[in-house]
Amino acid sequence: MITLAQALFPLHRGYLRRLDEMAGRVGEPAVLRGPTTRDPSQKLVRHESGFVLRFDLADARSGETFEVHGARPDEPAEREVRVGALQFLLEPGNWEELTLRCVFGGAPAEEDAAALAELLHGWAVLAAHGGFAGRGEGAPAPWTGRLHSALVRLDGSEMVAELDLGTCPPAAFDALGEALAAFSADRAPLSRVVIGAARREDS
Repeated sequence: MITLAQALFPLHRGYLRRLDEMAGRVGEPAVLRGPTTRDPSQKLVRHESGFVLRFDLADARSGETFEVHGARPDEPAEREVRVGALQFLLEPGNWEELTLRCVFGGAPAEEDAAALAELLHGWAVLAAHGGFAGRGEGAPAPWTGRLHSALVRLDGSEMVAELDLGTCPPAAFDALGEALAAFSADRAPLSRVVIGAARREDS
């Protein structure tokens, strides 16, 4: 049976290909991979999500930063994966602009919604600190293996996470899948989880 990581691997591979192409244009040794930036007081600048602002690439000579974006969505290796009893529906998307939607079986209680938001945010924080770097396929070297940002919000009966996964490897989704399956079984039922490109209203 295919895992979430295996199913999402083509999206990660497509993103790394775009990064390598851009890095080649900048050239060694000037290219900086996954750099952060600091304000005049030397504090790390943060993304609107609260995560440390991390660029895809920068040119050490000019200070110019670069963000790569796919011209079209990449196709996952599989469109449906089950983790325990929980169904994951995978749609075409880009690793650097991926949306995850956890669909509750009904209108969630406030405490259940808060618990799911905490789960997703905690996973993202771990990924942003390199907690999954080097795991599974798609080893990050020479990249950092870190998630760049995650915005989590409740949209009706859906908990939505807008993700810039950076070079975080697909193995991170196996851990998340197990956690979401356990949440669905033990806390509040989820009817499905959808992973793919942002809908128009999300962008």
